[in-house]
Amino acid sequence: MNEELIIGIDVGATKTRLGIGDANGRMYVKRVYRTADIAHRFADFIVDEIKRNFSNYLDKVVGVGVASIGPLDLKRGAILSPPNAPLKNVEVVAKLREGLGEEVFLVNDAVAAAWAEKVYGMGRSFRNLVYITLSTGIGAGVIVDDHLLLGKDGNAHEVGHIVVDYTGMMRCGCGGRGHWEAYCSGINIPAFVKRLLEDKYRDQLEGSSLCHEYRRSSLTAEALFRHAKQGDVLAAKIVEEEIGRLNAAGIASVVNCYDPEVVFLGGAIALNNEELVLRPIAKYVDAYVTNRMPKVTITDLGEDASLKGAMAIVAKPPASLREYFGHP
Repeated sequence: MNEELIIGIDVGATKTRLGIGDANGRMYVKRVYRTADIAHRFADFIVDEIKRNFSNYLDKVVGVGVASIGPLDLKRGAILSPPNAPLKNVEVVAKLREGLGEEVFLVNDAVAAAWAEKVYGMGRSFRNLVYITLSTGIGAGVIVDDHLLLGKDGNAHEVGHIVVDYTGMMRCGCGGRGHWEAYCSGINIPAFVKRLLEDKYRDQLEGSSLCHEYRRSSLTAEALFRHAKQGDVLAAKIVEEEIGRLNAAGIASVVNCYDPEVVFLGGAIALNNEELVLRPIAKYVDAYVTNRMPKVTITDLGEDASLKGAMAIVAKPPASLREYFGHP
């Protein structure tokens, strides 16, 4: 193996993935950790694990890409204080550069996934695309006219904080009210469903398989979608008419703002529940969208979209990122 190699790091709210592979997106080794378990010494842990797991490859490494949940401060190379993960002001770029002796690029995780679609995935033939992750949180990466959007701090794409409910019934982890993420993200779906069961669907709870989850305080996003798949009427109604309608409103807002040719959906909720996510979007989105509606589809990069994106920003750095950091 004589080719140059790239280390990719995907920092998610629930999991952190490390991978090493080549510029064509082939992954040779991957390791997965619970983010909460390593947050207390995050950057040092990552350096130690790379040296331990990738020691046979390090002499061929030409760069490190980090794809992280936001908000970020790209100028400082720091992960600030994500609402869904126990990380606080982690200056990850400087630590990794010092520990590994390689150039390090940092971008938002969904931004990295959008770039992975452009470099390795189904987005290669499109000049305008959006990647949206429906996972622990909700985020996006946006490419307009082949230009990867970053913003002044690297947070030009925080679509999870689009307001989809002006009444502000649910509070987001960031502190704001009515945000898309407060209703439709994995971490916040349980509170939203609990509120619905207590206020809107109380008279329908008896006889629903959700009743057992509610009374045991064991409601989760995974449980909701599982019961919907198993034919529970109330679970299916909440998935389609509540969460699905709000997802349609959020995606319509993204389409209205960025006018993409295609929208790729990723993240655990989308990947594990394709039909239950896509069908309500198709049903309700016309009520909210103004621009010509693009194709909405599930990513073919799977759970490694952001990890491959971290590698892609090193293999083929987008012009906007090179300009941001002053690289030729």
